[in-house]
Amino acid sequence: MSRDLRPHRSLLHPLWLGALALLVLNDHFLKGSGLLPGWLTGKLSDFAGLLVAPAALAALLRVSSRRGLLGAHVATGAVFSAIKLAPEAARAVEALMALTPLPWRITVDPTDLMALPALLVSYRVLGEAARRPEPARPEPARRSEPAWRPVAERLALMAGSLACAATSREPGPCDAPDACMPPAPGPRELASLVIANTTETERLIRVRRLRPSVRVDCGVLLADPTSALSRDLFANAETWLIQPGRALPLGNARCDAYLIDADGLPLTLLAWSAAQFPEQIISTSTERPQPERTITLQRAGARLELAEHPAVFDAPPAEPPPPGEACSPSTEGSRLDWTLPGMVKAIVASVTSSPDGCHAIRLEAGGTAYLCAPAEALPVKAGDLVSLRSVTITGGIYPELRKGEQPLARGVAIEGEAYAVVALQGNVLARPWMLDRGANAGDFSVGLEPIADCDAFHDACGSLVAPLEVSLLGEGVAGVVTLRAGESVELKGGLGTLHLVRAEDLPIRDAECFSAPVDQSRLLESVFVAAAAAP
Repeated sequence: MSRDLRPHRSLLHPLWLGALALLVLNDHFLKGSGLLPGWLTGKLSDFAGLLVAPAALAALLRVSSRRGLLGAHVATGAVFSAIKLAPEAARAVEALMALTPLPWRITVDPTDLMALPALLVSYRVLGEAARRPEPARPEPARRSEPAWRPVAERLALMAGSLACAATSREPGPCDAPDACMPPAPGPRELASLVIANTTETERLIRVRRLRPSVRVDCGVLLADPTSALSRDLFANAETWLIQPGRALPLGNARCDAYLIDADGLPLTLLAWSAAQFPEQIISTSTERPQPERTITLQRAGARLELAEHPAVFDAPPAEPPPPGEACSPSTEGSRLDWTLPGMVKAIVASVTSSPDGCHAIRLEAGGTAYLCAPAEALPVKAGDLVSLRSVTITGGIYPELRKGEQPLARGVAIEGEAYAVVALQGNVLARPWMLDRGANAGDFSVGLEPIADCDAFHDACGSLVAPLEVSLLGEGVAGVVTLRAGESVELKGGLGTLHLVRAEDLPIRDAECFSAPVDQSRLLESVFVAAAAAP
């Protein structure tokens, strides 16, 4: 094993001296001065400290091999990671440093781990300086070398050790009422909010979180959480036992909601966004609560309640109100769906329609195609020679798309001698040119707006559905035409008929209970039936 390492050489390297100067300046002048944000001064200490500490540790231990230098860096990284991730490790180090004249106060913050790459810089740059051999000199010159370098190295080592031991994490200027509170005593966990049991007995709390498959528009959710959510969107309950004086941590990485209840506590909704209450280390003890982050479970006479808080709301009703008569889609053919036996061309043996608006198209060559669509949009009959194929839309320019939205739709095309049909489901409407015989047909612009007299409602999956009204304008239509679900329009020039099956915004939806081709917040279902081809 090579033992040509001299760690003290790296203590006079410009990188190490610069990091030491930054550490001292930041910890003892910039922190708390208001010149820089508190989060920035904290991160500067982390980066500078991880450049200073490994070389100082290696010099103190007088390591003389590459393995020893690597061990000093690994040890530094391990301790740093532990005190930034585990409150218990941070408290243990604080207790140890309390025995010295330089006590520490450590903030447990996993985001500080972004400074760990500084260890790699230290190992590569300062490690190279420690391994670089001292230049050979004639013997007389070596004997006459002044003593400044060893003295400078010792002074640098003392300064680096003292700077690392005296590093502090004083909070910056207060941006929130609880930002300047001293660290709360007792156990702490990473959370957005906590439910604190302030009663005199332990409480069994049932917690239901939104299912992982639920997608939410945070603005719609927080505008009226009680009306926007359905109980069907929440997962099965988890049960937690909260001791008196303790708190249950609740996380929220983006925009989330919980249903909370207990014996004596009526079902209550919690909803908030990470912008309101970002995750941070919060005390799970009630000895010194953080008011903005604490939802208090308290007595209200003979019952329990959650105290008023910006994240506390009434629970959604057990039975969501049904949609208005004018907003509910028709029962038959109110949802597009299909199954094809493949891309085929065959004679139709029979067509059988069911009460739910689905049609079975049996082919003489064998196999059956199934299509759920309005009966008036399906001109297929026994004896027709038809070709069946799948349709996929993944590109193009469509006026009905919102800014930045990509076209995504799928469907089925059925073409015979006297007709052609394309049924499409996604975020664009069916067009004549999606059929072989309509390649030269004119297009139209599309406008989509919420229906003024229709409130959003919850479907069978619990998703929030907001019906849309479609406006058509262009060379393909006469004037301005408005359509709602279940209506149709004849296009100009005898091109055919556009049937609007559904037009909905789904700002809150369960992706596992969703039949559209992709998980998207707008769903359009339409069928275009082309007129007979010219002879």
